[in-house]
Amino acid sequence: MAERILPVIGVINVGRKVGDYPLNELRKYRPELTNKPSDFQMFWDNEKKEISTFTPDVAVNWRDYAVPTVDVADLTFTSWDETPLKGLFVKPKGVTECPAIFFFHGYTGSRGFATNFLKWTTLGIAVVSFDVRGQGDSPDYGKYENGSRILGWMLNGIHDPKNYYFTNVYRDILMQLNWVWSNSFPIQPTRFGVIGGSQGGGLALTAAGLDGNVDFVAADWPFIAHFERALEVALSGPYMEIVNYFKWHDPQYEAYENVLKTLGYIDSVHFCDRITCPTLMGVGLEDAITPPSTVFAAYNHLAAKDKNIEVYPQFVHEANMFHEEKKIAFIAKQING
Repeated sequence: MAERILPVIGVINVGRKVGDYPLNELRKYRPELTNKPSDFQMFWDNEKKEISTFTPDVAVNWRDYAVPTVDVADLTFTSWDETPLKGLFVKPKGVTECPAIFFFHGYTGSRGFATNFLKWTTLGIAVVSFDVRGQGDSPDYGKYENGSRILGWMLNGIHDPKNYYFTNVYRDILMQLNWVWSNSFPIQPTRFGVIGGSQGGGLALTAAGLDGNVDFVAADWPFIAHFERALEVALSGPYMEIVNYFKWHDPQYEAYENVLKTLGYIDSVHFCDRITCPTLMGVGLEDAITPPSTVFAAYNHLAAKDKNIEVYPQFVHEANMFHEEKKIAFIAKQING
């Protein structure tokens, strides 16, 4: 069992740790990106070029919503492979131009409900949110060549970077961002940010790295980050799908390098050197699902000069209303500054 260190006044290593580095080491933890493929940028430049040839087909169905100060629409976004992704759009009543944020949900989660986003409309912000393919109410029309005994999506297509599950997710995001910048989007964004926690935090970082039009990022305890370290120290959650895949399919890790190669193309840390906009992150030092070192790896590789990471020593992988207040203040500053 990992040593549990209680807080000591006057000592820099405050908080308890779950098998990870002390806080003073985490703040300096900027690992070499040895698993970043040499053709990483070319790979995604080609994907962006290919996705730009698709014209989004988006059904926007406005609701009769009970709150009179907002407009709410259900979305169906037909993606590049005809997968119909379910979405939600919420905006202040009657506006055609305002700040907007793209919300990304957590692993096994969903696009959420309009009530989740009313706090943003009170600031005059519109929100767009989609179910990730295969999650929430969205199907996944992707065809993957390998099977697995392990539940979840982490292993779908794991031996083929071009047809891996998260490569397909990123293609969806590229296409959705193209829609945001098109004349078909319900409003014209005056400022645009990407936000999310866990899987959503990783997707927010990736989206910002893929699209240079993002004005700010709020990524809480991001998943899909620094796989080499995550597979060593994570104790639960989606990273364990990969750990258990080896246990039950490849117990002597003969395909480990090939698996890491695929993950290298979608690791959100590998997109961080292209993020120059203001960025807020949060981390819980007792998080065994997205271990602190993986979060700091992303933070310390950000190219943004205006960046901050809020540290919560006794928080695990959980909702954090203290951080939510800081996030509201951060986003209010970004849209008003």
